[in-house]
Amino acid sequence: MKRFATLMLAFALVLGAISGAQAADIKAKGQWAFDFSWLDGGDYQKDHGDDFSASQRLRTQIDVVASEALKGVVFFEMGNTVWGNKDGALGADGKSVEVRRSYIDWIVPNTDLKVRMGIQGLSLPGAVAPSSMVFDDDVAGLTLSYAINDNVGVTALWARPFDSSTSGETSGQNKFDEVDMFALAVPVTLDGFKITPYGVYASVGKDVDPTTNVTNGGAEFKSGMMSMSEYANGAIDSRSETYDAWWAGAAFEMSYFAPFSLKMDAVYGSKTADDADSAERAGWIVAALAEYKLDMVTPGLLAWYGSGEDDDLDNGSERMPSVSPTGWGVTSFGFPGSVYRQDTYFGLNGAGTWAVGLQFADISFMENLSHVLRVVYMKGTNDADVIKNNPTVGAKFAPGQTYAFLTDEDSAIEVNFDTTYQIYENLKLVVEMGYIKLDMDEDTWGTDDFADAKKLVFNFVYDF
Repeated sequence: MKRFATLMLAFALVLGAISGAQAADIKAKGQWAFDFSWLDGGDYQKDHGDDFSASQRLRTQIDVVASEALKGVVFFEMGNTVWGNKDGALGADGKSVEVRRSYIDWIVPNTDLKVRMGIQGLSLPGAVAPSSMVFDDDVAGLTLSYAINDNVGVTALWARPFDSSTSGETSGQNKFDEVDMFALAVPVTLDGFKITPYGVYASVGKDVDPTTNVTNGGAEFKSGMMSMSEYANGAIDSRSETYDAWWAGAAFEMSYFAPFSLKMDAVYGSKTADDADSAERAGWIVAALAEYKLDMVTPGLLAWYGSGEDDDLDNGSERMPSVSPTGWGVTSFGFPGSVYRQDTYFGLNGAGTWAVGLQFADISFMENLSHVLRVVYMKGTNDADVIKNNPTVGAKFAPGQTYAFLTDEDSAIEVNFDTTYQIYENLKLVVEMGYIKLDMDEDTWGTDDFADAKKLVFNFVYDF
């Protein structure tokens, strides 16, 4: 009898689960991406690393929709799986499934206030590139959005990028090991114009452990906030107290004079510390993209300027701090603008550089075939003496560390030629060709033996 009761209880639970599932619509979408790439000089050193690699990635998003006012979203990722390595080696059978996002969307009853809570993709406003120069990543948090009217909206968010422990106390001491970020954005949309001013405040606890093995955790957060003096001192962060950081900026778009359009971003950021001026960091970046759309091509002029270091490490850093600007894709090789991978070999944003470039987008002479051509000249805004007078700093920033640090004596040219062929409605082939020519000053770095970076990538992308 007891066994029968147990079976009936299990049966009832199964029926309850089925009936609960029927109350919601399940929708799935995602992307398979395959990469076959040839890369040379990605770290700007000669004869370094493998030339050819193949990899794949699967991203799947499942929406559980109860109504227009309530749904849940879970976003899985399998990969990046490199063929022949670990999960992609002989026998496969890997365990590389990750939960990138898991959140619910709901509307407060009898209002138009939208709420998103959970691990979600967050980005600060950006116009020149699809995302922000300060922050664009997956993070746990709470987002509130409200449309005041057809022209003005408000978005507020709280995010917790890092918490190195959950115990709260260790050895009788309360640990300040959390990072909290708060942001407010006010998008204003008018006829042919859109401007989104925003502000961000972050509090970083003094006990945040940069050595903790957490993906995109303390070490990566702090490295984005790091000043050059902290490199020189041989530490991730030399401060001993909790510090604050804040950013204020605006994203601007104008299409009123179409086919001419103008996009601009401007942001200032500051990291303050109570214990030492050398641990402070503050700077700014301005970027712009002007385009004129024609029938078969959209020519454009791209430019940016980011403040750079002076020759005095004792007064802190003059480059703008950032958190995780993983999507500032102004180019597809040096910056994170590739359709899949093999990018960000120059940097994450324009801090410490100025640049001007020509871009020809939407080049199309045949149906289902399009091209993008970019030529960008970059030069550093960092004082060369900061490298010449500080060998420890120079060793940390010398080419070979992937990202190139340009002084006002250094320059670089990047060329992209990317082609997209729509094989089927949901399948496309993207061929990316990239070249970065570094011109590093021998007197500054003690050598001019740097390699140019080159890539040829074939990406197959299936969206479903």
